[in-house]
Amino acid sequence: PILIELAAIVSIAVRDYTDFGIILAMLVINACLGFHEEYKAKKSLDELSHQLESEVAVRRNGETLQLNVKELVPGDVVLLVGGTIVPADTQWIKGDTVSVDTAPLTGEPIPRKYPGEHGDIILSGTTVVAGECYGRVIRTGEHTEIGNAQKEIMADKTVTVVSVFQKKIMLVVQILVSASFALVIAVLLVQGLYYNGFQDNVSQTILDALVILIASIPIALPLVLQVNMALGASHLATTYNAVVTSLPALQDIASMSMLCSDKTGTLTTANMSIITDQIFASDGFTAEEVILYGFLCSNADKKDDPIDRAIVSAFNDTGNSKDGYVQTEIIGFNPSVKRVVAFVKSGDKTLTIAKGLPAKILDTEAGAPDDHELQWKVDKINDHAFIKSVEATDTDLSSSGYKTIAIAVCEGNARELGDAAVWKFAGLLPMLDPPREDTPATIESLHHANISVKMITGDHANVGKETSRLIGLGTNVLPGEEMRNAPSETKNDIIWNADGFAAVLPSDKREIVLVLRNHFGLVTGMTGDGVNDAAALSAAQVGIAVAGATDAAKNAADLILTEEGLSPIYGAVLESRRIFARIKAYVVYRVAASIVLVLTLSIVIFVTSCAVDSLMIIILALINDVSMIPVAYDNAKATTKPQLPVAKTLVLQSLFYGLVQAGLSLMFIFSMANNRDERFAIDLNGPNNEGCTGEARGFIWFHLVMVTELMIFSVRAPRFVLLSPPPSMYLAGSVLLTLILGGLLAGFLQMWTVPGGDIGWIILFNVASFLVVDLMKLQFRKMIGEEPGDVILSDELLTPTTRTETQKTVEKGERYRTHRESIVSVADRNHVVEVKSKSGLPAFFSLGGETMMDNGYVNVRKGVAGLAASSVVPSGTRRTKQVSSPY
Repeated sequence: PILIELAAIVSIAVRDYTDFGIILAMLVINACLGFHEEYKAKKSLDELSHQLESEVAVRRNGETLQLNVKELVPGDVVLLVGGTIVPADTQWIKGDTVSVDTAPLTGEPIPRKYPGEHGDIILSGTTVVAGECYGRVIRTGEHTEIGNAQKEIMADKTVTVVSVFQKKIMLVVQILVSASFALVIAVLLVQGLYYNGFQDNVSQTILDALVILIASIPIALPLVLQVNMALGASHLATTYNAVVTSLPALQDIASMSMLCSDKTGTLTTANMSIITDQIFASDGFTAEEVILYGFLCSNADKKDDPIDRAIVSAFNDTGNSKDGYVQTEIIGFNPSVKRVVAFVKSGDKTLTIAKGLPAKILDTEAGAPDDHELQWKVDKINDHAFIKSVEATDTDLSSSGYKTIAIAVCEGNARELGDAAVWKFAGLLPMLDPPREDTPATIESLHHANISVKMITGDHANVGKETSRLIGLGTNVLPGEEMRNAPSETKNDIIWNADGFAAVLPSDKREIVLVLRNHFGLVTGMTGDGVNDAAALSAAQVGIAVAGATDAAKNAADLILTEEGLSPIYGAVLESRRIFARIKAYVVYRVAASIVLVLTLSIVIFVTSCAVDSLMIIILALINDVSMIPVAYDNAKATTKPQLPVAKTLVLQSLFYGLVQAGLSLMFIFSMANNRDERFAIDLNGPNNEGCTGEARGFIWFHLVMVTELMIFSVRAPRFVLLSPPPSMYLAGSVLLTLILGGLLAGFLQMWTVPGGDIGWIILFNVASFLVVDLMKLQFRKMIGEEPGDVILSDELLTPTTRTETQKTVEKGERYRTHRESIVSVADRNHVVEVKSKSGLPAFFSLGGETMMDNGYVNVRKGVAGLAASSVVPSGTRRTKQVSSPY
């Protein structure tokens, strides 16, 4: 836009008000069209974003309710658990001493403890990292600390994310404009000095050079990018109920080669249920007692927690009573310690009950020591026969696909007893979490699209292997401990070769993503739903929060799914690859068209001093851009290979089309100028060498209209144009109308009146040269390694087929060969986010970057977590998207 605005200033400076008006109209039309398309997409996203508004468990009038955070009022009692973004300024009442990430407010990287040295008021917008507690709401909305700070600056703070693809496109455009500018200076000097333009008509000489520069600028490129992104986001919102929170990530999905996926709640249903006839009870305990103790160590208010929900449901199904037992305190689940501890009163007695990962219940130092306040070993830890029996039972259940929750009981208050506490292992609760119905088909389809899937789970390795087998993944699922303890020189190879990892820590998930992204150079996606997934979601180029995800996961994600299952991810892959194909075709076309226009007009001026009317060149640039806007609706096909933006191939293809078509155009124009048949000859010198005739200028103008308009059909076609999928009716109709309009203007404008015979020659030559160039492109693309490859014919999920482990390994090797061809350069592996202040007219005309997203949310006032979950960032700062953050 800056160069166009400069052209407008020069036009008005030389008092060419007509050109100034048209240039201004070009800017306004582009801005208005972009606003219209983005507004339509934004409406679709806003409708869907209402489904994402956070809910929280609230105690009000003696009842537990699930309320939208916007409905909170001072005095409500809310349940805050790990992963929850605090919806209002809240005073701690009871529960754990919770760890809270206050970075959005304080910038401190280390979580604070509440209650503690910072008091008992937990501020809105912070995130509960570990523990769970009840708090009383004391301030909401703009009355909160963060709300008060936000309300003054919310209107003009915008987050702008620039994807790798956008950076490559802008690099190509900068090269084009720089070269065009140099050529325009040459035209100005030749016209002014050699042909005495500076003496005869200075203003016209300047305009003749200026319009060539205008013709070279791809004015509609930001608009086409914006419309494509908006349409893609709208398509995902309406078709798959998926919300894109970062539009550039929609481009990055096209390049994704590796998808790391959490298991529970993502690949599986997370609808856990206790299988009562498989309960393992230790000596001295019954199955009913194991369920009872599990119930007493659960929180009935956590209706969205699959494990607590399953245990509470199983206990209620037994019909037994909890009378006589009162839970007085519970230390909530923390992903780093993997257990819950509850204190229960039974008459005059106190029980301390623990539930969690079997290894951690038997010995809290299993795997690695942790920072939980209670540490123990069960009383039979040295009874090898007993431990082997428990481990064998756990292994058998896990290998059958069960998730096992261990229960241990201590008579008395274990906190007060300290080392004297005696813990007894009560038993195992087997839980079944079956794969989602569409998971095998989604995995099959993603593999067909050359995207490998690695399962990363906190469950036992045997559970991971069984789940992998059921959904069609390989069964080389390794314990996280094996990766953690591996030497640094072999750890990366372990991550590369494994089909998945089990019993992982949150830090393991992040490390796996970073190794795949930074060491192997693959565009990596990550799916998850919990607070323990947030760091990995943020580290991935494409973070995907699945349905039911915590606020922390949603904040870190680029794509939020609101329906169960992973099939929207496959839809996003196909749509993003179609978007990539459309944008890539338009970029190559527009740069090539600019080369054709600049070279043809400049060389004709160099040789003959014949300059096409400046007004008509501006009109040519305008109708070229407007007629190509329907590229955003073109019938592009998704390829079976990840699509990487490579500036070199974009430039080479543009140069091929530009130089070949410019050469053919010049040959045609000069041959017509020397045509012996005076009926069709054009006069480039005019009578007495006083300048070319209007007929010649009209001839050149219509030829340039036709050659640039037809070029899009060759560029968009993956194969020979007649054998490729047809263009959309919008694109074909737009080009046809433009050619008809161009022919009418050339034939009937009084200043031109190009004869019908010449128009016929232009049509005949352009159709013939179009087919020749289209055949040449096939060989050229093969030469530079840009062959189209196979395409995905349907958006429907593929039907999964049963394969042996050997077949899976062979197919995995084939995909990995494709991955090695899709490595991102080191400079492009970081996803940079900029925060800028935009307001007024400059913002209206700014069409670059991500303009639909504010502060990392779908809608600045009605986002994922609303105003309460927003945070303040100083203007002009830059961050790399690697930490759990709204930015």
